[in-house]
Amino acid sequence: MKKVKEYLIPKVYNAILSETDFEKITEIRLRVNLPLIVNLQNQEIVFETCKINEEDIKNIFNHITEYSAYAYEYSIKKGFITLPGGHRVGFGGEIIYEKGNITNIKNIKFLNFRISHPITGCGINVFPKLLKENNIYNTLIISPPGLGKTTLLRDLVRLFSTNLSGTSICVIDERNEISGSYLGIPSIDLGIRTDVICNCEKKEGILMAVRSMAPRIIAVDEIGREEDLKALTFAMQSGVSIIATMHGASFENAEMKLGHAYKELFDKKLLIKRRGEYICC
Repeated sequence: MKKVKEYLIPKVYNAILSETDFEKITEIRLRVNLPLIVNLQNQEIVFETCKINEEDIKNIFNHITEYSAYAYEYSIKKGFITLPGGHRVGFGGEIIYEKGNITNIKNIKFLNFRISHPITGCGINVFPKLLKENNIYNTLIISPPGLGKTTLLRDLVRLFSTNLSGTSICVIDERNEISGSYLGIPSIDLGIRTDVICNCEKKEGILMAVRSMAPRIIAVDEIGREEDLKALTFAMQSGVSIIATMHGASFENAEMKLGHAYKELFDKKLLIKRRGEYICC
């Protein structure tokens, strides 16, 4: 949380400090002309006496972009910027399209700080279940938002990287949430055998890793398109093990989201269902 505090203006920082412990915060929501709202694990705090105005949003945005929005153009058009530590700030405003593609967001009037809480050791009970005679099961972690998919993925990467001699892991970190990379350097411990490709679309990052980094494992967060799964299938067929996450309320929901490419994994027997879990083998 130390890094997040540096980006908040005194008005917001002092209001939060008066009501709660920063370490318990999961989200800080700022909306122009509306009160500051802070979410904890199981609680929402509305600061009626701390109304957010346009100048507040502008000042915080300038802190986040270091007064150089152009340098963050790629992230801004994606709708977020990742801060050191893996914390993510999402933006709401007017979307600018050019030839059917989002090129920018202007008149930003809404900010959402999503606070990362790395939990070292949370994957310790899962880790041995993903190994068989030192071989790694390809694994897809499915759950609704906010239940710790990225936290678990991050710790599994650390455990594999720390404990498997000779293993090379490549993290495809599109939003810098897994590694908390800042200027290309991870700020979160991912182990001694981990490489990171960040600020890159998942498909391109996966293909790049297979072709240039020779990983034994690729880790990727929040797959959601058929092209992501096709790239992962290519990696698996190239002998690389996969650990990935995706949003979904159930296996059936995941199948619907990923469509035909998901079904192909079963047809090619790259994916089986065992004991209520999908396990690639």
